[in-house]
Amino acid sequence: MRTHVLEAGEIGCPALVLVHGAGQGGRMWRRQLGALSDGFHVVAPDLPGFGGSPSPFSLTAAVESVTEIARELRLVHLCGHSLGAIVAARVAAENPNLVARLILSGGPEIAPGTTSQRRLRIERHRPGWLVRAISDLPDCNGWIDMLAALQTSDLSRVLPQIAVPTLVLCGKRDRASLPDARRTAAAIPGAHLAVVPHAGHLLPVTAPHAFNAIARGFLNPGCRQTR
Repeated sequence: MRTHVLEAGEIGCPALVLVHGAGQGGRMWRRQLGALSDGFHVVAPDLPGFGGSPSPFSLTAAVESVTEIARELRLVHLCGHSLGAIVAARVAAENPNLVARLILSGGPEIAPGTTSQRRLRIERHRPGWLVRAISDLPDCNGWIDMLAALQTSDLSRVLPQIAVPTLVLCGKRDRASLPDARRTAAAIPGAHLAVVPHAGHLLPVTAPHAFNAIARGFLNPGCRQTR
């Protein structure tokens, strides 16, 4: 599997893998690639089907691609946003030996079927040019594949299996995701929930200074987190 990645920072530094959401691919992390590269080797992949990574999107392929990156780097800090948080949670649960610390941002959605059939019908008619304008997927077929994958995703049995230190992040204005963020933090043993005031769903993009400061503090080995 060939995965396109953006990288910053020295290879000898602790590895930090950033997994993007449903919009932009790895480039959504440009504000983290620069800001966090002084202390981390930051790697931001394009999930399969997004940007520079060929092949159709599927959650299985996404999990495999991120696992492959983590295996090559041997031990990583792993951070996922929204769709990427679903992927990161599964990678951490299935490969605790590859993940040192985990950050889940913007949710993730836990139960299957959250994406309604009505929304899927609407999204099926979204023209390709509009899909390309709002995401790094190539066409509306890729967009529908991703939505269908989200509809069948179920983390209810995955989250309790996560055994690495975990931080769940959510913007206070992200009313759609905040309930799932709270449930996620409650389901993961020892996880900590941080709700960021004056921030919405795209926390890493719209509130990068807050996001970066919180992430850096959590990923610092000397940082102490309390539930």
